[in-house]
Amino acid sequence: MKLRKAAAAAAVCLAVLFAVPALAADYPTRPVTYIIGWETGGGSDLVSRVLCAEAEKHLGQPIVIVNKPGGSGAKAYVEISQARPDGYTIGNTTGTISTHKFMGVIPIGHEAFEVVITFNSDPGGLWVKKDAPWKDLKEFIEDARKRPDTITVAASNPGSITRLGLQLLELKENVKFKIASQAGGEAKGPSLVAGGHVDACQAAPVTAKSLYEAGEIRPLGVMSEVRVEAFPDIPTFMEQGYDVVMHNTRQVLAPKGTPKEVVDKLYAAFKAAAESETFQKFMNESGSMILTWDQKQSTEFLTKQDAQFKDLLQQVGLYKEAK
Repeated sequence: MKLRKAAAAAAVCLAVLFAVPALAADYPTRPVTYIIGWETGGGSDLVSRVLCAEAEKHLGQPIVIVNKPGGSGAKAYVEISQARPDGYTIGNTTGTISTHKFMGVIPIGHEAFEVVITFNSDPGGLWVKKDAPWKDLKEFIEDARKRPDTITVAASNPGSITRLGLQLLELKENVKFKIASQAGGEAKGPSLVAGGHVDACQAAPVTAKSLYEAGEIRPLGVMSEVRVEAFPDIPTFMEQGYDVVMHNTRQVLAPKGTPKEVVDKLYAAFKAAAESETFQKFMNESGSMILTWDQKQSTEFLTKQDAQFKDLLQQVGLYKEAK
């Protein structure tokens, strides 16, 4: 009797063992849920919807988008991390996957996931009114150094990626701006600059695009390693002599332990989507940068980002151990 039970148990174990690769090999056989931690109509939502519509063509199954806003993505991150690691629940992340952990919002970071792909990057940018007295970034910084806490700069709330870019500039160049926090994110900044309510604003090119093209505001630079393809005339901070790089990247995440075969299939589908004519057109028109970093490249980037953000948050007094 004991022998039969042992044999039966062994058979079950073997069945489970061989079922995992079999399921991975057949993946996907049903729709995939894609969780977004922000409201419908926001940047991550708009970009992800176009991307997923293209990715499902290559995946062979529908990708169902579910918006679960809360805590600037924190609620969604926790749900994705706790989902079954079978590839049927995935989702979107931004740079907050690092800041949340180091500000004590949630106790997990990118290491709690399989990072499928990094598909987008929006660098920070510094914008002033069309008739502002500073002709370039150098004049702006030199003036700020002479007049600390005087030049007003609109930026997102503390801990946001674009706000950290501004604070990184302050630390590296020994300047101090009078920062006007915007609870609604960076979206209002360009309008505040155009209306003369603040001297400058920190915002991604995609956010400032309409007022820039209307000639109401002008850029002093973008915080990327290379110029943004959609805005080839805007110089980077680096080429102007300022070592300040700050991106808000977006990744597709899967729960930790998702089989490699599944992650590889997801990467192939999302890479093809990112390279599609439809997605390229959408991103180029919006002024966003397209990336196709694989799991290794993405993990290396996020590890470096963790170190940068942890150090920066400690310096600006926002670091807190998550419990």
